[in-house]
Amino acid sequence: MYGMGPFGLARQLGIGRGEAQDYIARYFQRYPGVREFMDRVREQAHRDGYVETVFGRRLYLDFINARNQAQRAGAERAAINAPMQGTAADIIKRAMIAVDAWLIGQDDRARMLMQVHDELVFEVRADAVEEIADGVRSRMAAAAVLDVPLVVDVGSGANWDEAH
Repeated sequence: MYGMGPFGLARQLGIGRGEAQDYIARYFQRYPGVREFMDRVREQAHRDGYVETVFGRRLYLDFINARNQAQRAGAERAAINAPMQGTAADIIKRAMIAVDAWLIGQDDRARMLMQVHDELVFEVRADAVEEIADGVRSRMAAAAVLDVPLVVDVGSGANWDEAH
């Protein structure tokens, strides 16, 4: 709902604009805190010219006060998105650092191969999968202290598809 209007939602879902407008209205009625958050972030962005992640990383928004409505709207969408997406990126980076430091002492039983969005992919010896999974899960869950728990799901398989 990052600034998507009835037209965009209708097109994306293949429904009429009226139905899309009703959906948006019900969403914000059901979750008023979301609208309040979006309004607060938008106001801060206009006032300060930037927004921050939970950890203080800033995204500067060059066009947040632009006269051009399309540029301003794009900057407002980025402002609303950045605190959540940026915080998620910060958390996965913190998790990667913690897991990498722990893996150093694991005698080559596992190695981190890559990160894809909020996932980490590992190559793990078959006899160490459960222990490595537990260690990775606990370190990822501890990557940030938030008001809600960080839930970490672990899958395993011969390839990425099987692990899902």
